Amino acid sequence: MIKLKHILLSGLFLITSFIFAQKGVKIGYVDMDFILSNLEEYKVANEQFALQVNGWQLEIEKRQKQIQDEKDKLEAEKSLLTAELIKDKQQEIDLLEHNLNAYKEQKFGAEKGEYVTQKFMLAKPIQDQVFNIVQEIGKLRKYDMIFEKSEVSMLYSNNQHNLTNVVLRILRRKDNAEDRNKEIGELLKESYDFEFVDERTKKRKELEQEKERKKAEYEKEKQKRIEETQRKRAEEQAQKEKEKAERQQKQQEAKQKKNK
Repeated sequence: MIKLKHILLSGLFLITSFIFAQKGVKIGYVDMDFILSNLEEYKVANEQFALQVNGWQLEIEKRQKQIQDEKDKLEAEKSLLTAELIKDKQQEIDLLEHNLNAYKEQKFGAEKGEYVTQKFMLAKPIQDQVFNIVQEIGKLRKYDMIFEKSEVSMLYSNNQHNLTNVVLRILRRKDNAEDRNKEIGELLKESYDFEFVDERTKKRKELEQEKERKKAEYEKEKQKRIEETQRKRAEEQAQKEKEKAERQQKQQEAKQKKNK
């Protein structure tokens, strides 16, 4: 079901992107995984949650060992016990296994397990903040659609559509003395302008560098051709001088023979 949802969302994203590209509609996206991995408060909370999960796993291992020990004990004592006692012991083991399965379901159940619900609640406050910030960005910069990256399969996206760093700065403002007392609208304007002016500047510099590189290559090739031409001319001149000297030598020898 989840896979089908992603396929449908991906298809919707590609179709709408194509349509919007034709109409010049503004689209942006936010990488929630990147945001969470770069927020200290989430990392600390996630580490504490990991310790709690580890405690659950240790408890499961402890109970599994207890059940196995009881099974081994029953197997070793079977020949000494009555059928009634064997039945009672087996029922005790069955109860332990039932309780273990219930504990696993309580902690790690796919739909209502504490792992799923607590993991969701761990990120929800930040996701709510991101949602509100994205609303502000959409209104301030007149976006038509802003996606969350994990919800769609993006094969390629120009970085100018990536609003992640803008959102991240807003979320971190309480840790930044310069940003702490600024309104969200002001911070959004500053962050947005900085991010995308910086991106344009970066691209302009890359184009200028590429232009300079090509110019340097052209000048290098030009100098190489000039040097090659000069070398050939020097060789031709040397050959002419040599031939001239040889002719003069022959003329001199012929003259000497004639005089004899």
